[in-house]
Amino acid sequence: MTTVLHSGISSVPMPAFSEELPYPRRKRSHHDAIMPLQPLCDGTGTLGEHLKDRIADPQPRAIYLHIPFCRRICHFCNMRRMKGSPESHYADLLIREMEAVTRIPYVRDGMYGAVYFGGGTPSTLSTPDLQRVLQALRTHFNLTDDVEITLESSLSDLDEDKLKAVMAEGVNRLSLGVQTFHDRGRRLLGRLGDGDWVKARVRRFRDLGLDNLGMDLIYHYPMQSDGELAHDLAAIAELDLAGFSLYSLMIREKSRLAHEHMAHAAQTPQTLAREWQLFSRILEAGQRQGFEVLELTKMVKPGRDRYRYVALRYQGGDTLPLGAGAGGRLAGMMLMNPLALDAYTQGLESVTGREGMTTRPPYDALYRFIGAIQFGRVTLEPVPEAAHGALLKRCEQLVDQALLTPLKDGCYPLTPKGIFWGNNLAAELAGCVMEHL
Repeated sequence: MTTVLHSGISSVPMPAFSEELPYPRRKRSHHDAIMPLQPLCDGTGTLGEHLKDRIADPQPRAIYLHIPFCRRICHFCNMRRMKGSPESHYADLLIREMEAVTRIPYVRDGMYGAVYFGGGTPSTLSTPDLQRVLQALRTHFNLTDDVEITLESSLSDLDEDKLKAVMAEGVNRLSLGVQTFHDRGRRLLGRLGDGDWVKARVRRFRDLGLDNLGMDLIYHYPMQSDGELAHDLAAIAELDLAGFSLYSLMIREKSRLAHEHMAHAAQTPQTLAREWQLFSRILEAGQRQGFEVLELTKMVKPGRDRYRYVALRYQGGDTLPLGAGAGGRLAGMMLMNPLALDAYTQGLESVTGREGMTTRPPYDALYRFIGAIQFGRVTLEPVPEAAHGALLKRCEQLVDQALLTPLKDGCYPLTPKGIFWGNNLAAELAGCVMEHL
């Protein structure tokens, strides 16, 4: 039996799947994990009032830029995006937003250690527009010397010239939406090109000298065979990636797959057994290839991908949202920019008037608690003392269920089974704490 190695995640043999499920359904999204914190939301307020007289602390923050455009809609997607290509006017709007938000001292004076271009497909922006936006970031924000700047991209919207141009402006991490190298899987998911074409493009990008290059891998898609997964894992080994994210396919309403394969979304002991089988094979193969589990859905080569953007967020750092449809959090206020371009543009007239959801203690502490679980460990450090007894008792029960390993150095590392059920664990334990505040 193979083990999964990481400083925060337990190195124990992969257990066999049991139909005695610890939870009736697997929560596959980190958004599910924070649902128990909703009672700590106080109501809406304006950004200007919330940040008035607040002093920026030295903790590094993140910036999230949303580019909500896709030239082609993947069959599984229902994300906050629109079909088409952005005009240069969208880059102008992003720069206007930077100018506006940095008039707020709390935003202007902060230090930013990670920038993430997400979407949508950020690489649908033209090369000159990406260059302008990257230059504006350095003009308006205090970026740390080791700032991580990530660009998400499809394979079809990026070429060597565009990648070289953005690398020259500071992009040092690339996340490619590969999903699968297998031709049947690519057709099913609505991806362009065959697996050989994908591998050739990845090699060309890697040859430009970008060390921190990773990809998304989707598993447990309809009728996925052992051979199809093995094909993907062999391609990952061949391409010398810095890391890869692993996502079990979520079939969402209004996506094309929902019309064709909605029955695949059902969770039964049999389907969960298959999902676990595929998941455990990915972890085993990744470990053999020199990857470590960084967080619930991420395996990385040590020293090559820190995924600082997510690490800063889970440690409770602010995330400044920029762009139509962008979401984030500033000083405990949750923010979501409107996706409609007209509403987003109108909102730039007064960014201090933007409304967000305020929270009260111990929301920030419990967010960090959940963040630690996302990174593979249950720690009592952020939890109010009143809930320690109940939390310890439940953790010991989870040790007996092989979801956690025994307490060590002040934390309970997740087992591979615990990683699989990680969002369920986070939601349950956060709920346990909430019940005893």
